[in-house]
Amino acid sequence: MTASPHRIPPHAGGRAQRRPGSSARRQRAGAALKLCPGVGAILPLIVCLLACGCSPRPEPENLPAYRWTSDATALHDLSERAHAVKTVSAAAMLTLSRPDGQSVRLDGAVAMSLPDKSVRIRAWKLSQAVFDLTLTPQGLWIEMPHDANRRQQVAPASLSASQLARALSIFGGEVFDGPDVQVIDRGGPQFQVRKPMEAGRTMTADVDRRALVVRQYRLADASGVVHFTLTPKQYQTINGLPWPTRLIARSDTGTIDVELRDIELNTALPPGAFHPPRGAEKAP
Repeated sequence: MTASPHRIPPHAGGRAQRRPGSSARRQRAGAALKLCPGVGAILPLIVCLLACGCSPRPEPENLPAYRWTSDATALHDLSERAHAVKTVSAAAMLTLSRPDGQSVRLDGAVAMSLPDKSVRIRAWKLSQAVFDLTLTPQGLWIEMPHDANRRQQVAPASLSASQLARALSIFGGEVFDGPDVQVIDRGGPQFQVRKPMEAGRTMTADVDRRALVVRQYRLADASGVVHFTLTPKQYQTINGLPWPTRLIARSDTGTIDVELRDIELNTALPPGAFHPPRGAEKAP
């Protein structure tokens, strides 16, 4: 089982816009270093002070304000926005954390075809494949290392990823469709959309009224106990549609934090994007 980062997804167009002027800023910075040789001596210290071991700050949300008219109209618009996204592909950084506090950070790629509820998540570490997960309406397939020791180490990560894959399929918009959908609006910055699911479970979406985006999905069992949450964060406008660049999924088995980059919406995916690899095993 070998990693093939470029197999899915292809990155061509429809990406989040880059900050304007970044090239010009780099040129000016380079010129400043040439004019001031002394800066080079303290440059490592400057970098250390600025970085402090932290990741680059995400771009702030800059979503247009939604013009509110009524709950019914908002529900209709939520459904239309969701159904407007047909495919998603992105590179990803996945951080998987177990309840005991242990965590692992992986490079990855994500592809989704929302109309047919298909999701593909691939992850690797230092160019070594960790797992390859394919979810389609026909079932869930997972490919993991054949070595027993590595397989045991990878199994918890693949389990969390499989729960994430199933959760990602809700982005198709079904949560906002159907006669049994209920809007709970008590005023304030958020309102809720609630929909009954199979086996007596209930999906609840907390919706930001100002931007009309979902801030959290919660899946509760028949007794009302929440066993799974999906929190979309750091929305950006891509191809005219709001889309999260970070997803945090929490369940009883742990947490998976997905940072997306090079996001493409509604671009063609490879024909075999959702064909499970030969070594994959179908999950029960």
